[in-house]
Amino acid sequence: MRIFAHSNLNLKAMTDKALEQEFKAYFSVLTKSQKESILEMIKSFTSKSGRISVEQYNEELTAAEERIAKGSYVSHEDLEKEAEKW
Repeated sequence: MRIFAHSNLNLKAMTDKALEQEFKAYFSVLTKSQKESILEMIKSFTSKSGRISVEQYNEELTAAEERIAKGSYVSHEDLEKEAEKW
């Protein structure tokens, strides 16, 4: 049985039901990590504003600055060295 029955069809021509079936077929074969990533992406599409408040932005900025002050970051050079191992 082929689960990706519509994979060669034009997505614009698919009905809502066909799109849901196609999505479910692909989603079912993803890893847990991949499913979590897709879910976060879908949430970002469906959020009401897509923006964060100034307060949340400032809190995130403060938290990031605290991590940097504690030395909890990866330098550009260290990242390049790590990327060479990939």
